[in-house]
Amino acid sequence: MSFIQQFKGQREKLKEYLKSGNIPVGEIDDLYSLLNEESIPDDIKFLVYQQIKENKDLFHIDKLSKTLNLPPIVVKKIFKSAPIKAKFPIALEKDKDIATAYIIPLEKPIQSNTFSSNREIREGIKTIKSLLKTKNIPIKDFFVIFDKNFDGKSFMLSILAGLTLPQESLKKFAFTGVLNEEGEIFPVGYISFKEEISKENGLILITPDHLDTVEELIYYLGDEKVDIPFVFFIKRPPNEAKLSLKKLESKIKEKVPFFSIEKLCNLFGFVQEDLIVNFENFLPVLDTDELDTDNLWSNQVKTFEQKLKYIYSKFEYKKRVLHFALGGVPSSLAMALGIKLGAKKPIILYHYQSDEYFPVIELSDYKNLRKIKYIRKNLKENLENIEFFLEDTFSNTKDIAVSIWLASHNPHFDVENYLKQTKKEFDLLKIESKDFQGDIPLPDDFEDISKDYWVRYISEIYSLLNILKNNKGVQNYHIFLSVPVVIAFGLGMAVGHFWKGVIYNYNFGAKTSDTKYYPVFKLEDKRLRSFF
Repeated sequence: MSFIQQFKGQREKLKEYLKSGNIPVGEIDDLYSLLNEESIPDDIKFLVYQQIKENKDLFHIDKLSKTLNLPPIVVKKIFKSAPIKAKFPIALEKDKDIATAYIIPLEKPIQSNTFSSNREIREGIKTIKSLLKTKNIPIKDFFVIFDKNFDGKSFMLSILAGLTLPQESLKKFAFTGVLNEEGEIFPVGYISFKEEISKENGLILITPDHLDTVEELIYYLGDEKVDIPFVFFIKRPPNEAKLSLKKLESKIKEKVPFFSIEKLCNLFGFVQEDLIVNFENFLPVLDTDELDTDNLWSNQVKTFEQKLKYIYSKFEYKKRVLHFALGGVPSSLAMALGIKLGAKKPIILYHYQSDEYFPVIELSDYKNLRKIKYIRKNLKENLENIEFFLEDTFSNTKDIAVSIWLASHNPHFDVENYLKQTKKEFDLLKIESKDFQGDIPLPDDFEDISKDYWVRYISEIYSLLNILKNNKGVQNYHIFLSVPVVIAFGLGMAVGHFWKGVIYNYNFGAKTSDTKYYPVFKLEDKRLRSFF
């Protein structure tokens, strides 16, 4: 009688024998038979699986195929491929542990999908197979081995997670929840015990309290881009900041109906306040000698960077799209914030109008991100949105003042007087909108206006400045803005921290022309360099 036959009725001794790894080839038939016997629990069947997988002398594909009634190609997949590992807690009042499902995706359907003889496990797996078809999830079939014994169907969410989520999620999270064929996730028991054991094992437990459907599981934890609303305000009431965040949430819901800031926070471990910057005071007038010192203007850029770094750190491997709105922010600061972000992170910029936020600059993927830096080399033929005025004989290539007029206030006269009164002998480049002044159409206002109309403003201004810099040798740009804040932000993204010059802010309280503007940022300031 083999040791396997001898120990079959003594489970602890059988487990010790299997763990020893000293199983002779002559016991292969008895070893394989353990996988088919209904009386053998899952933890022992797992040890058999391990021994066959780790010891090539115990792997006989034809015998296994016959014993398990599975095609040889499937047998090879089960025992020779690297399994997906998905974890789930098992908990009774006095018994808590973390179990692992070892999942092998298959290219063709099979009849039996597990070694387990547990009726509830087999029923749960059958439901998951139906769910894959219902939701058109591109997985033909799978086989699963469990390393622990358990009761119930709360393992189901972990199987689906293993089949649909990336390894990064599977390493970080454990899962518990029952599924139906429509992909709904239902509550299970002993949640507090399961959370405790998950935490002890360094895992975050995903439960039906976090997610209602399979679509949510894949959206929040899968390879899809996750949406992140974020608002930046200067001196706005706290309730207005939170309301603006809710309005952005509603905009995201138009494309992702189940999106929820609350779920986003709960899943990734931050709070709603982390999505808000709201500086409580107006920003002061600066003197030129303050530009290189820590001041309230540079501190806003620092706060913006710190908030975003913290939020992005919570998502780690996840692809992200920032949904960004600004309120009460000067265009000069918005441009500096855009420089700090740079043109590498997907973002959608929102314009505030009539108590609503409208997505006007859509840079949610790499292709769209590059649009703001697209250079239109033929300035006479390719500038569709803007026109510019600069003497062909301009002489001062060291310093050029750039007055950009897209908003309602025409800055040109004030800029000319400011330069004259402060004895800044800069040539003046005037940039204006060709067709619309002060009320740039929203993307859906007219059928004949393209969706990237606002993006073109940014890329055309950037093209003009870039060509003048490269072809005429302009060294410093002195920038005066009368533009929507999102265009200022986007222009900052395009320009980055590679140019030299100064950004100026309009002084509403000025009494004389020489104080109409004051400098707030140097373009080359190291504090504006993008971390992202």
